[in-house]
Amino acid sequence: MFSTNTVARTSTALRNPRRRQRTASGGSDPVEKVTKRLKRSGLTAETFKPISTNAANGHLYSDDAGPTANGHVRDAGHPNDAEEDQTSSAVKRRGSRKPDRERRGYKGDGSVELTKNDTYAVTRLTTTPLQLQQHRSSEIWRGEIAAGIGYAVATTKRQALVWRYRQDAHATDSSKPLVIRLLHTTEDSDQFLPLGILVPSSPEPGLLIVMPVSGKVTYWESLSSAASMDLGRQKQQAINGIVTGLAYGEHISSIIEAEPQGFLLTVSSGKVVHLTIADFQGRASINTQMLRSNSAQANGIFGSLRNVFGGGGWLKDLAAVKAGSSTQRGQRHCVIGTTKGLLQLWDLNWNGAHSLRYEVDAKPKLLDSIRDTGTFPRDSTNQYFKVLDFAFLPAVVTGQEVTSLTSKSATRLLILTVMSSPKESRYNLHVLDIVNETIEILVVHSITCYTNPVSEESSSTPQLLVPEPGQTAYIISERSVVLVSLEEIEESPSSQLQTEARRVPDPFQDVIDFHKNKGYRVVGCAADIPEKGHRGSGCTIMVQGYGVIRVSVAPMEDGLTSRERITITAQTKLEQAVFYGSQQSLLDFSSRPEVQFMTEDVQDAALRISRSIMDSSSKYLSVAGPSMEQQLQRRANALDDLIKHVGKHYQRLDHATRWKLLWDAEKLAAAKAIWRACEAAPKRIPKGERILLDEIVECISEEEKVENQPEHHETDAVRHWLVHDVWRLETLIPWTSGGVTLLYNESVEDRRPMSLAYRARLISEANDVQLMAMETAYKFRQSNVSLYGFDEDTMVEGLLDHGYTGMPEIWTSTALICDAVQNLAVYFQNFAIDVENNTDDQGSGPSAELFEKIALENARLVDLSCKTHLERSRWLQASNDPRIQKQGQDLEQESSISRRDLLKGLVDIGQYSSAIDLGEKYKDLEALAEVLESEIRSSQEDLEACSASHEATKEIRAKIAICERYVDNYFEKYGTAWADAFFTRFVDQGRISSLLVHGPKQRQYLTSFLRAHPELSSFSWINEVNVENDYAAAAEDLQLAQKQAGSVWAKKMQLSMGKLAIVTALSKQQEEDEKARTRIQDIDKSMEVLAAQDQLLQALRPTLRKALNDTSAKTELLMETYGKRFVKAKPALRKALEQNFVNVVEEKVLDTEDLVDTISLLDEDTLDPRSDFALSRFLTALRLVRLCIFEIGEIARKELLDKIIWRRCIIQDDWPKINRTELKDDAKVEEETRTTALFKTLREGFKSGFWDDNPPLAPSALLAAGATIDSLRTSSRYKNLPDSALAGIARDLEIEDKALETCIEEGRLDQWWTGIVEAAKLSARNEADRVGEERSKRAAREQEFREEMERVDKAAWGVGGDAVETDGMGGEMGMGMDEEGDVVMGM
Repeated sequence: MFSTNTVARTSTALRNPRRRQRTASGGSDPVEKVTKRLKRSGLTAETFKPISTNAANGHLYSDDAGPTANGHVRDAGHPNDAEEDQTSSAVKRRGSRKPDRERRGYKGDGSVELTKNDTYAVTRLTTTPLQLQQHRSSEIWRGEIAAGIGYAVATTKRQALVWRYRQDAHATDSSKPLVIRLLHTTEDSDQFLPLGILVPSSPEPGLLIVMPVSGKVTYWESLSSAASMDLGRQKQQAINGIVTGLAYGEHISSIIEAEPQGFLLTVSSGKVVHLTIADFQGRASINTQMLRSNSAQANGIFGSLRNVFGGGGWLKDLAAVKAGSSTQRGQRHCVIGTTKGLLQLWDLNWNGAHSLRYEVDAKPKLLDSIRDTGTFPRDSTNQYFKVLDFAFLPAVVTGQEVTSLTSKSATRLLILTVMSSPKESRYNLHVLDIVNETIEILVVHSITCYTNPVSEESSSTPQLLVPEPGQTAYIISERSVVLVSLEEIEESPSSQLQTEARRVPDPFQDVIDFHKNKGYRVVGCAADIPEKGHRGSGCTIMVQGYGVIRVSVAPMEDGLTSRERITITAQTKLEQAVFYGSQQSLLDFSSRPEVQFMTEDVQDAALRISRSIMDSSSKYLSVAGPSMEQQLQRRANALDDLIKHVGKHYQRLDHATRWKLLWDAEKLAAAKAIWRACEAAPKRIPKGERILLDEIVECISEEEKVENQPEHHETDAVRHWLVHDVWRLETLIPWTSGGVTLLYNESVEDRRPMSLAYRARLISEANDVQLMAMETAYKFRQSNVSLYGFDEDTMVEGLLDHGYTGMPEIWTSTALICDAVQNLAVYFQNFAIDVENNTDDQGSGPSAELFEKIALENARLVDLSCKTHLERSRWLQASNDPRIQKQGQDLEQESSISRRDLLKGLVDIGQYSSAIDLGEKYKDLEALAEVLESEIRSSQEDLEACSASHEATKEIRAKIAICERYVDNYFEKYGTAWADAFFTRFVDQGRISSLLVHGPKQRQYLTSFLRAHPELSSFSWINEVNVENDYAAAAEDLQLAQKQAGSVWAKKMQLSMGKLAIVTALSKQQEEDEKARTRIQDIDKSMEVLAAQDQLLQALRPTLRKALNDTSAKTELLMETYGKRFVKAKPALRKALEQNFVNVVEEKVLDTEDLVDTISLLDEDTLDPRSDFALSRFLTALRLVRLCIFEIGEIARKELLDKIIWRRCIIQDDWPKINRTELKDDAKVEEETRTTALFKTLREGFKSGFWDDNPPLAPSALLAAGATIDSLRTSSRYKNLPDSALAGIARDLEIEDKALETCIEEGRLDQWWTGIVEAAKLSARNEADRVGEERSKRAAREQEFREEMERVDKAAWGVGGDAVETDGMGGEMGMGMDEEGDVVMGM
């Protein structure tokens, strides 16, 4: 029975009513006093040692009385009364017992699992009538279950349904429910439904119906009588009666079995009625009597109960009434408990007699025990205490003897209490003994997994069941079932410490919830009676709107301690939700607020479950099956249920976990696609040949797959891989391309040439596997990104734009997969070339249809390759490790290059439009430019090869027009970015001149492009002049171009044209005067540097004429001539001089400083001493340094160069020898001094006035210049060179410095210096005077000659004559004087 106040009760077996009642055997008094035991901890092994005498519910019983649990006797008939088999045919139909191995968990009754874990299982019994399964809000049911006989009854206002809910494994029938009309109906509220209970009897059960308001009672001794279709016969066979003593407004709440031949009825006001169904002679009759105290009990320790159970009052707060065991034949005791903790023990007799034995108030002890647990609320203002239910503990517990009796006279109860508040309730289970009207609390189990307020249970309070063997308590409310383990926690040092600290771990607990929004409610429940040898426990529950379910708790596994069974793990909860949540509508697997798991535990559990689904190791999945597609779909559904449940109830999963879960789901979706491709493959290959996937799976190493076992008849490698190794899909993909290559190489090695048709078939199958797997994975990722908790806006086609930081390596873009996809794409593009070059006419090539299929698929492969490389490069660059970031950057550049090659390959195989589409998709403008430029150029070449009248010209022109249309559209679409890519392609191809002939749409982009690339200034100036008409910009371009010019001639030309452009810009007012003059001066300086290089070349030309017309030969000859002495033993300077000679020979522009080095390193004695170059080469070098300053702008650099030049100038001559003046006259000494390079340089400088602004440096100021690395570092020229390179230069300059020291010390150069300078200055002045005097004389002679000629003319022609002498060609005959003063005609 399931009511607002009490629980449903289990049916018990009546003895044969026609047997004479036995007398009591003199059993011990049930309330005999026992010695109180002191306990250190709640439960110990010694406390619950098994006793030899059978007992139940806290009372002894003899062999003629069955053990009881939850206040009910056993349902089977009394053993001593069973002289003959009187079992009804309805019971016999359950079938004979099967071995335990075949009867596990009542699996043989056709039940369906609703959920299961290592501890318990919930099953649905399929025998439930449809009327009860189909929830109708207009009709409410009330249920009662007779677990002993496997029958159940459900009542409504007007009828009762009786059916056998339990079927054995080989039962041949499924009994239809009996629909029984009720003789007495009620129109009262649905809250007062008729009470029905089955009465076990022979040959079939009887039925007892009690009307709750009127008190009318109907009893049929058999179901067949009750279900008679003949109303008259039904009434005739019914035994009727009435419950007397009901007051107005009272109704009967519940009915409890109290055998023999009796029942207990509870009344809403708190009364308890004893109802019997047989008279003194054993004849069926209805007799009722209210339980009242008598005078014999009035003198007990509790005093008179006249005010409680008399006519003036009764217990109004009744919690539960439970029938206990029998102490003698025909007699039974029961316990009545109130919500306030008052317990009464009554003795009942089959003839209706009753007596109150004692009454005890358990509330104080119960409250104290709650306080001891530490769960008692500090603020009890809004808290109230209540006893909800209690149960007798069974006598014997299999495995752990937790609830054995302490003595023959003790009654052991398990009481369910609650401390309630408006928001939550705290439940506790108390194990207590009642001994001689005293209470001893043994153990308190706090219920931590369930805190629903009692007020939420709208129509009933929670009920307590403890099925045998008493290891588990079931707390059943209207929409949930709480399981609490009662097994003893083994003692250990740690448990002792925890006990003393009041921190004993809670026993195993869990809650089974029903969906609250679907109208399900429990209408009846009963504890199951275990079969012999079955160690587990269970209960059967009737759920309106769904049917009958069974909750069974498995026995604890051997070797497993109760401490190890204490908690429910996150994995267990997730597995139940995943594998059972979507398969039924009753159970709600939502997380409860009372049970919270650490986020790390949930993450680990989710990943373990996901892996178990991927490798099919989960015990909830079937491995074998006829349909691979269905097996994969079931696993995919499980992964979908996993993420939905986790996402709804555990939203704090980190990104890495969610990514891993998503990737597992992707792989399974890809596996389904692979299987579809695998199934389609045999249709396209000759019969008997193996598909490529078979070969690939066999090639995978044993470390990367689970080997199938032929000895266990596992012969299908592909199916076996899909079942066990899908989680390693990233190892299969690389084998698709590798497998094709491997098979081809093996055929070559075996000298079995593979036909092109066979290779095409292998490529096609490899394409199918790669494309189906990878494309499906990316599509799945894109479709489910929000389901896994990621922002949908961050992903395009399964590819993240950003957010790779901290992400594990992505399986779709491992290094091996990136290479595999690209290799397969390239393999076919190369294969297409083999097909094109195939000259075999025997049909060895692939069919056109197959080739077209592979060609189309190649575009998808290229797309896939671009995607995987892009994904991997982004992931690498998101790393915090700079080395990995560099790898990502390198991969991005490499993939960009390879993408262009792949797109070009697509064009080659006829997939031109696909190449364009992919270029646009990945915005690879460089690739688009390459494709279009190549296509336009090749088409133009084809057009040139065709004759003007050829028909193909029209098609080629149309193709060119399409390409040009693409180009123009990209200018509008991408603008400058496209211009840079398109024009750069022309530059790379050396076709920059073609850009100058452009269309109008390209004009502005071309100008911007050229101006943005200074390296193209040699062409940009042409565009500025021809298109932009901007001569100032052209001059700037030419100025830049001359700096990049490689040859002297080109630089001269660009400088000259630049000067011309400046002059033109000035005339067109495109340039300011001051700026123009400055730029012209810069050009003049550059021209002067070039003039110096020309002067050097002219000085070397006599030697060059002697050499072969070969750069190396000329260079070698120059070194032998001019680099033999001064750079000897100076390897660094010698090498520099040799390289400069190469550039001079090839007429390349020398850097100004390189030109200075070349001029100053030549051997002095090899030059023509009369040449201007020999006289002024060091002065030229110093002039070049001044010209160089306007470019480099560094004083330190200029000073170092000056010192090096002066030093080289000085050490060209042997000054110690010059200093030895003994036996020399002044003329000799003066002659030797005049021939030195120093004197010549000083004299030329004075002659030109160079020293006016740049005075010469004294020898001592030149010491140590550049002789050390630190000294060289002062110049920016050597700033970025490594020390190893500078060391050689410094050594060579140190040699020069030592030579200078010799000149200063031994040649007394410091003392000679002033005299040499004065002598050079005097020589220059004398030279200037001489030249001036000669010029004056020449001018006088010219004037004298002109006057003489005028006089002669006048004499010959007369004054005013107009005859003029001509040269015979119409021109005047001119005369003049040369430098020597001679007259020259015709000038």
